[in-house]
Amino acid sequence: MHAYYSVMIIQIGTLKSKIVTDNSKLLDALRDMYSFKIPGSQYSPHYRSRHWDGKKHFITKDGYFRTGLLSRVLSDLNRIECTPDLEYLEKNEAIPHNDYELEGFKYYDYQQTLIKEGLSQKRGVIKSPTGSGKTLILAGLVKALKGKKMIIMFNAKQLITQTYDFLTKTCGLEDIGICYGEGYEYGDVMLCTIQSIERVLDTHGEDVEVLMVDECHEFCNGRTTLPAIQSFPKAKYRLGFTATPPEENISLYNLEGAFGPIIESVNTADLVEEGKLTKPIIQVVERTYFSSGVDKAMSYEEIYDTYIVNNETRNNIIKEIVHDIKRKQNRPRILILTKSLRHGRILEEMLRPIVWCSFLEGANSIGERYESISRFRRHSEASVLIGTRVLQTGVNIEEIAHLINARSLKGKIATLQALGRALRKHKSKDQAYIYDFLDKEKYLYKHAKERIKHYKQEGHEVRIL
Repeated sequence: MHAYYSVMIIQIGTLKSKIVTDNSKLLDALRDMYSFKIPGSQYSPHYRSRHWDGKKHFITKDGYFRTGLLSRVLSDLNRIECTPDLEYLEKNEAIPHNDYELEGFKYYDYQQTLIKEGLSQKRGVIKSPTGSGKTLILAGLVKALKGKKMIIMFNAKQLITQTYDFLTKTCGLEDIGICYGEGYEYGDVMLCTIQSIERVLDTHGEDVEVLMVDECHEFCNGRTTLPAIQSFPKAKYRLGFTATPPEENISLYNLEGAFGPIIESVNTADLVEEGKLTKPIIQVVERTYFSSGVDKAMSYEEIYDTYIVNNETRNNIIKEIVHDIKRKQNRPRILILTKSLRHGRILEEMLRPIVWCSFLEGANSIGERYESISRFRRHSEASVLIGTRVLQTGVNIEEIAHLINARSLKGKIATLQALGRALRKHKSKDQAYIYDFLDKEKYLYKHAKERIKHYKQEGHEVRIL
C-alpha cells in the first residue's frame, strides 16, 4: 500500500463492502467520484430546501458501497497508486462446479469464453449480442452450477416459459422449477418473474447460492426490480445477462453494484462478420417535413400523436413498404414495432386488406401469443406481426427478415433490442432488411439522428433513402 494513504482496508461482503481508511480526504474524493445528479432532482422540495444535494451516492459517508463495484473502486485507486488491503468477510475460496457441456450442443468460442468467465469471476454482467445464443450460455451455467439452490429471474412471462422449455425439453436438464402468474412447479433451479418472486422466497430465500437475471438492464431501476437484484446475501454467484447494458451512469452503477463488471467477448458486428448473425441492411426513409413550424409550439405527446401515430402519410409509407416486400419476395416474414397500442391497431387495420396480419400486446395470454406467432411462421404467403415492447425482447423468431421500426424512440437499448429481432440466422434468409424513419419534426429529428448513431456505433452501414 502506498505510504501516503497510511491505512486503507476494504472489507468485502457478498452484498456490500466497506472502505476503512484514516484518509478522510481520499474517502470524500471517492464519494464525489461515485455520485451522480438525478435527472429532475432540482424540482424536489428537499433539493430546493437544501436538505438534499440532488445526487445518488454509490459510496456512503461511512465508506459502504455495493460489492459489484469493487473492481471499479480498485481500478480508480490504482490510478493514484493506492493498493488497499482486502479483507473478505466470508470465505473467498474456489467453489467446485460441474462441467458445462450439454449433449447435442457445441459452443462457439465466445459462448465458452463467457461461461468460463462467469464461473471464474462468479459475478458480473454477461453482455452477449441479441441472437448470439444467450440462452445457451445461461443453460451451460445452469448445468455447471446444478446442485446449488438457484433463482433465475425474468421480466416477462413469455421469456420464462421459453427458457423453461429450452432448459428442460431441448437441453434435458432436470429439477428445473417455474413460477409465474399462471403456474407453479418446484425445482431447486427456480425460474420466476419479478412479479412472482414472493411466491418462491419460502423455498428459495436465504439459501439461494446462485442468482441469475435475464435481460438484467430492465432491473436496474424501479422500486421492485432494483431491490430484487440487490438481495440474496448467500448468493456467491451473481450473474446478469443482457445484449444492451445501460450507458447512463446511475443505471449502469446500479446494475454493476448488484452483479459486477461487464463481461464481454464479441459484439454484433463481429458475429455478422463471422457469419453467426445475419447481415442487416439498414434503410432510413427521409420523410418530408410538413408541419411548417407548427410543431415548435407542441408538446412531445402532441407531436408523437400527430406526426407518428395518426400521420396518414407516414403510415401509408409503411403500408407501401409491406406491399413492396410482399410483391418481390416469396413468403416474407415482417415484424413491425410500435410504441403505442393505438398505433399498432391503426397499422393492423391498414394492412389486413393486403396481407395476413396479427397485432400482439401485453394483455394477450401466453397461449394467444404462441398461437399468433405460430400462424405468422407457417402462413403460406407473406405475414406481418405487429407489437409493442412485448415483441422487442425475448422473442426468438429466426424467420423474421424484415423489421419496420415504426416508433420514434431515441434510446440505444430500445433501438438495438429491436434490431436484434431480425438478426438471427435462418435458412430462409441471407440478409435482414431494417426500415426506419428520418422524421424531421421537433424532438423526432433528434431522436432519428440518435438511432442512426446507435446503428453506426454497432458497426452497421446505414442508407438514407
